[in-house]
Amino acid sequence: MITIKKARPEDLPEILKVEELSFTNPWTEEQFSGSLPYFSVVRSDDKVIGFIGVEPIADEAHILHMAVHPDFRRRGVARKLMEFALSYPAKKWFLEVRAMNHAAQKLYESYGFEVISRRNKYYQDNDEDALIMAYQRPN
Repeated sequence: MITIKKARPEDLPEILKVEELSFTNPWTEEQFSGSLPYFSVVRSDDKVIGFIGVEPIADEAHILHMAVHPDFRRRGVARKLMEFALSYPAKKWFLEVRAMNHAAQKLYESYGFEVISRRNKYYQDNDEDALIMAYQRPN
C-alpha cells in the first residue's frame, strides 16, 4: 500500500538515500532540513520510496524538488506525487527541470505544465539549462 504524508525529521535519512540514488548533484542534508516543512514522503511498506516538496506562495505553489527511488520508478509513484502536489489550493504552479530531462518534462506536460522560460547554466554540476514550467488551474 502506498501512502503520502508530511515529511518528519526522522524521515530525513531515507529521503537522503532516495536523493543520492536519483541525482548526480544531490541536495544536502542542510538543504532538506531547511525546507522539510514543505516536503511530503510517499511510503510503501513503511519505507520512503519518494518525496515531493511544494512551497505555497500566496495563491501559487512552487514544486521545489521531487524524486522516486529507482526500484519504484515506472509504477505510477511520480504521478501520485504530482496529483498530491496539484491538490494544493493554488491557482498556478511553477517548477524547474533540467533541459535534458525529457522524461520529467513529459510527466509535467501530461499535467498541463508548459515551458515559460529558460535559465541558462542553472545547474552548477554541468552548466545545464533549466526550463521553467508553469501550470494554471482552469477557472
